Amino acid sequence: LSDRTRISIAMAVYNGERFIQEQLESFVRQTRQPDELVVSDDASTDRSVEIVREFANHAPFPVRLLLNERNAGCSGNFERAIDACAGDLIFLSDWDDVQYPDKIALMEEALAKSPLAGIAICNADIVDEGLKPLGRTLWEAHGFFPSPRLRGLMSEGTAFTSSLTTNGCCLAFRGELKPLILPLPGGDPSPILYDGFIAWTIILSGAGGVVLVDEPLFAYRQHSAQISRAGGNTYSRFGLVSQRLARAKERPHFGPLIERLESATAIRCSRNQEIRESALVHLRARWNLPESRFARISSVLCELLSGRYHRFSHGFAAAVKDLLFVR
Repeated sequence: LSDRTRISIAMAVYNGERFIQEQLESFVRQTRQPDELVVSDDASTDRSVEIVREFANHAPFPVRLLLNERNAGCSGNFERAIDACAGDLIFLSDWDDVQYPDKIALMEEALAKSPLAGIAICNADIVDEGLKPLGRTLWEAHGFFPSPRLRGLMSEGTAFTSSLTTNGCCLAFRGELKPLILPLPGGDPSPILYDGFIAWTIILSGAGGVVLVDEPLFAYRQHSAQISRAGGNTYSRFGLVSQRLARAKERPHFGPLIERLESATAIRCSRNQEIRESALVHLRARWNLPESRFARISSVLCELLSGRYHRFSHGFAAAVKDLLFVR
């Protein structure tokens, strides 16, 4: 990355008047300010739009406000914001967190030092409504402790860990990958939320690795109105490897990922076709499990012996669930 790198923030808002002002002000305090802020409001009924407009009047960078006439949902709202971003790097933002001053600078630097990475993921401090620290980070809450060797392989895009976890505010990705990740899966509720779909589409397509920034770079606020909480609802985290995956007959997380990895865009963006093809073999195998538990044995054993359960899912735990608990 060069000094001319353009930074965009894609921010999705819905009835965020309680906390959005603190988030907006945290963008101004960045040591490396964004080149643009794109805010998509999902038909809010409170003062969210008014607050954003007032902020735009004195912001030191351009602010674009997009208004949805009808509620598009979380993924649809982020899709609109991302699509409107023109940056070389795109940072995602909710309305209820607070960014630390070095967040953009450190994540931009991490991607600059890891040219094979398509996405950067940072850590976060878990805080209460009043921003009081709750004594643990987001990675700690999800048991994510990658080794130095794994970090290097992940940044190259040659290895992954099924415990990888984040939320939207942890993500920054290269703008050139927008055609790969858009459109985001729709539906109400969406089969897989935007953060998981973006990260795993980039990684599993072989379009780029993931560089990890250990330092907590924002305050992840816990409150009653948020979609999911740290260490709580894993459905909104990286859906491919959540512990609730594949318990129902219809495993909705697989469908959108398989479709996107099979697309011409994924083939064109992929730097490592072996990763994309191996991930597809594994996803298809889990997606198409036979109804009979006995008939599943050969498929599950094949995926275990190939190492793909450990490479792309929760290892033996996922295999046991597929063998015994999927209906």
